[in-house]
Amino acid sequence: MELTGKEFALAVVLAFMGFAFSTRQWLLFLNQRTPVEGLTIYYIILYGSLLVLSRMGLVVFGLKIDDPIKTFGLLLITFAFFTTVNFENPYVQLVTMGNTQGASPVFYGSEDGAVWFLVSQFVSDIWLCRMLTFVVTPFLLTILGCLLVSGKIKID
Repeated sequence: MELTGKEFALAVVLAFMGFAFSTRQWLLFLNQRTPVEGLTIYYIILYGSLLVLSRMGLVVFGLKIDDPIKTFGLLLITFAFFTTVNFENPYVQLVTMGNTQGASPVFYGSEDGAVWFLVSQFVSDIWLCRMLTFVVTPFLLTILGCLLVSGKIKID
């Protein structure tokens, strides 16, 4: 079981994105946008990320996913990506409003919301929850996903 430099780089990039997009400054900036502006920013990030990652060879659009295990690996990478760029979690409510009281359960129904919810059941420190949710989880899921997609891990 061996990762290529590109596969490791993808995991690092997603972990960095999770760190950057979960900063207080970024969330407060988004909190001042209208829903349409927020969605536009989200899709600019999504498009730009896919474009840059594909140009770096970290995302291969022509990759043929020909079995369920590779499909699952791609799903893990996708889950990791959306954990880093979604802003639908109680942490956003905590940063922008100072508490999670009144936070809609809808915040928990996304990749980042579900991971935050699970982590926060076991960890009470907000900084550690942030790191585990937005940095560590995407990093590990991307590594596992890349190994599955590339066939370096086989599940019989």
